[in-house]
Amino acid sequence: MTHEAQHVRTESDCLENGGCTDDRIENIYQYLDGALGSADLAEVRAHIEGCTTCQSEHDLELIIRDVVKRSCDEKAPRSLKDKIMHRIQELKTTE
Repeated sequence: MTHEAQHVRTESDCLENGGCTDDRIENIYQYLDGALGSADLAEVRAHIEGCTTCQSEHDLELIIRDVVKRSCDEKAPRSLKDKIMHRIQELKTTE
C-alpha cells in the first residue's frame, strides 16, 4: 500500500469513487494477517472504522477465519485413520 495522501478515506469517499477497490479490500486481509507497517496499519484501521462496507468485509473475514480455525482443530475418527493406513499398506504390498 502506498501513502497516497494523509487523508483517511471515509465511506462517502469510497461511494463517490464507485466503492472500495480490490486493493482496499486486499489491505483488509493484510491488516488481519498483521502484514502491514505501522503507518499503513493506522490508515487501514481508520478506514475500516469509517467505512461500513469495509467494516462488513472485515467482520465477515473474521468469521470465516474463525470457522476455518475451528474446522482445522477437528480430528478424524480413529476408525478412518485405521482404514487409510490399512489401504496404504495394501497398496504397498501390491507394487
